[in-house]
Amino acid sequence: MKMTFRTINIILFVLCFNPIYGQTNVLIPNKGIEGISIVIDSSTISDVIQIYGTDYTLSEKTLITNYRFDKIGLTFQIDPYDKNKIVRSISVESPFKAKTEIGIVLNENTMKDVWNTYNDKGCFTSNSYAWNTQNGISYYIKKDPNEKGYDIEEKIFKIEINNDGDFGISSRTNFEFNDEPVKEKLNSLITIFKSDNFNFQKLDSFWSAEKITEKEPYGFEKRTSFNRMIENNLNQESSELWLVGSSYNLNIIKSSDNELVYLKLTDNNEQKTLFERIENSNFEKTAFDVYTYGTFCGIAGTPPDKCQEMLDLVNANNYVQLSSWLKSINPEIATYGYIGLEFLKKKGIKIENKELQKMTELSESKIQLNTCQGCIFGVTEQIKDVLKNKNINQIYRSFQQSGWIK
Repeated sequence: MKMTFRTINIILFVLCFNPIYGQTNVLIPNKGIEGISIVIDSSTISDVIQIYGTDYTLSEKTLITNYRFDKIGLTFQIDPYDKNKIVRSISVESPFKAKTEIGIVLNENTMKDVWNTYNDKGCFTSNSYAWNTQNGISYYIKKDPNEKGYDIEEKIFKIEINNDGDFGISSRTNFEFNDEPVKEKLNSLITIFKSDNFNFQKLDSFWSAEKITEKEPYGFEKRTSFNRMIENNLNQESSELWLVGSSYNLNIIKSSDNELVYLKLTDNNEQKTLFERIENSNFEKTAFDVYTYGTFCGIAGTPPDKCQEMLDLVNANNYVQLSSWLKSINPEIATYGYIGLEFLKKKGIKIENKELQKMTELSESKIQLNTCQGCIFGVTEQIKDVLKNKNINQIYRSFQQSGWIK
């Protein structure tokens, strides 16, 4: 049988790294393994596969991707978001034979030997491992997950070569973020939004598929902030979408018969609208954006933006604008309109009957508000509870004392 050049290379490779026939290889911190051409922060995973082939196990997590060549005991790690797929660390385990430049031998020396060699004590720990990190290299031992602490007499079962001196975290030298998968996912979502025959079934199917991979690199995670009924028998769902550290807001309004009324996708990082769609011309001028109802929010204890607008209208005695807010189907805006008119009444301005009638209706509403209570945000209170006279009197005094009402 005629042997190809590649076959001969594979046979020589297996013999070279077989623990019976192979030599003990020297590990070089911040770089790699003596005699092996793969160099950290320089070589790519394509270089690895070209040398070692495709007999590897791929492990993809949110922050790291590992290519494990179990038969030879080598693992190569890349950053899953690196367009260049550069090797960031190399780990060695049995059956690979290895030692460091300063004499720590894999599967022979203990963690105690590591401490004595480096004149250093202490380890980071996980459920099953303990490891000590030095400049460009980390030493691992196994620990009992059911017991506290670890045994420093345990032998080093894994050594990782990296290029960072602090915590064994891989560097980002020559890193280039691959944004193509992000664009593809956003475009897939927006394509559904643009569909002439929009239906929620297709959107639900999209999120069901994403749910399976949301913890993997480029996972698209949907977190529903609230789902509530508002006026005109409309349903509003506000969701926060997370994709590779960036967040987006999805605001959907639909009718009682599950027909789309309004939809808006916003990039929270760039503070811009990616897509907006309104299906019912009757609501073209309706402010469907999600606002926060509150008085003094966050660590700084300042009124939310819409609340500050309301206070400006009160200080300007702008009855017309506050009356318009009162009639909005946006729950937060309507609530601020009610309170603003109540504040004008305290300043001696007469409230007309048509506004009084709407205020009476609103004061009995069970619609839930997107609220803040200090640093706590969420749909927590109904409109009727917020608009109690005692509460309005209290916040009026608070705004007067803090100088927001002049």
